[in-house]
Amino acid sequence: MGKVRCPGSIKTTVPEPLERKCPKCGSVVEIWSDEEKADCKCGATVFKDVKMTCVVWCSAAEECVGDIVDVKKIKEEAKKKAASEGNPDFVKQVQEKIKKEKK
Repeated sequence: MGKVRCPGSIKTTVPEPLERKCPKCGSVVEIWSDEEKADCKCGATVFKDVKMTCVVWCSAAEECVGDIVDVKKIKEEAKKKAASEGNPDFVKQVQEKIKKEKK
């Protein structure tokens, strides 16, 4: 039997096209969900919206999707963001809540 992936990894492993408006010229720019940015025809860089995924809090993320995304980088960025927003223990709190709900 093959390895079973968690349902949350599907969003991370199957890239999909996203459309974002260029902040400089207003054109619609296509960015794939597995990319962080794309260049507009006017030369501006357009970034995708950052959404929290299971990769941030799941202890099995590296094993599950580590061959596709940089799990360590994502977790570190989430910790930095949480700290800058005044809650440096956010990721740890989410992990503890999930453990409690499993019991």
